[in-house]
Amino acid sequence: MAKLLVHESAGVREFEIVDNEVHMGRELDNTLRLPDPSISRHHCVLRKVGEGYEIQDLQSSNGVLVNGNRVQTSPLRNGDRITLGQVQLTFEDPRPEPGPTVAISREDIPAPPLGTVRMSAAELAAIHTGNGAPGGGGQGSTGPIPVPSPAAASIPPAPPIAPPPVTPKPPLSAPEFGHFTHAGTQVNSAPGFLQPYLPPVPDDAQPTGERGDFLTRLLAVLIDAAPLVALWVVIYFLEHVLFFILGPGACLVAILIGLIQLIVGIGYSWFFIPWCWIKFGASPGKKLMKLRVVPEADPTGRIDVNTAVLRMVGYLVNGVLLGLPYLMILGGERKGLQDILSKSLVIKVDR
Repeated sequence: MAKLLVHESAGVREFEIVDNEVHMGRELDNTLRLPDPSISRHHCVLRKVGEGYEIQDLQSSNGVLVNGNRVQTSPLRNGDRITLGQVQLTFEDPRPEPGPTVAISREDIPAPPLGTVRMSAAELAAIHTGNGAPGGGGQGSTGPIPVPSPAAASIPPAPPIAPPPVTPKPPLSAPEFGHFTHAGTQVNSAPGFLQPYLPPVPDDAQPTGERGDFLTRLLAVLIDAAPLVALWVVIYFLEHVLFFILGPGACLVAILIGLIQLIVGIGYSWFFIPWCWIKFGASPGKKLMKLRVVPEADPTGRIDVNTAVLRMVGYLVNGVLLGLPYLMILGGERKGLQDILSKSLVIKVDR
């Protein structure tokens, strides 16, 4: 029976293939569940085709590799190495392959003897060398063809040569959406009242293997914008109260308050939010929505200052164009203008 050998840290787990289709992925509804962050929720399917099997990628994030080559659909043979994210599997189908078929005519089949024909060792050797039986049983002989005795027929055939052991490939060092790696000596430098709303240092969250979707990212932006909206509402009512109390003399005070509002808005948008991305990988809104901002070239790391500035330029263009470029996140790659300009990604995490 065909089976899959799943190479895990605790050893090798065998999974016998009894169904015509075996769905593999991280979700509980898969036939073979692989609870690894590098595995997509529905990663691939292995199905029976005729007398063999094939594997098909279900648009997973990290793809399917067969013997080191990335494939969309590929037939499987005994001993093939399958790589799904960081998980290594070996496909085994020990059924013997059929040999070539030789056509013969019915007239060429000799009639079976009526009894058991006993032959000596010399006669058997002569038959195997093609010289016929000694004493007139050669190529021109018209006598009956000798049949080996049951003792000779009972000799067991030579065992088949076993295939060489398959050595699983080592896990990839930095797969897409791999584990975050940060030194434990880092210190959370955020003020105490902000620390509950920002990821810890080092970050104990792990990627789920998916990029952030449109709705989740939009809610994160709205949460981050909420403090500025609240500040604008407070100042708006404060200016009206001052005009009611001071009359025209409140103009200078209103200008001063407006200047303070502008400075606070620029500091919050262009300094605080990018600082959160660089230091923690997420602003308060993205942390609450279980998102992280990571470099496209190193999904396990954190973005730098230049990347953060380019992301802010992308947000500024979104605002000028009434948010229309933000709809690009609805595409298959889930990348907005700010992601493309800065070569960064927004990915989902488990906490």
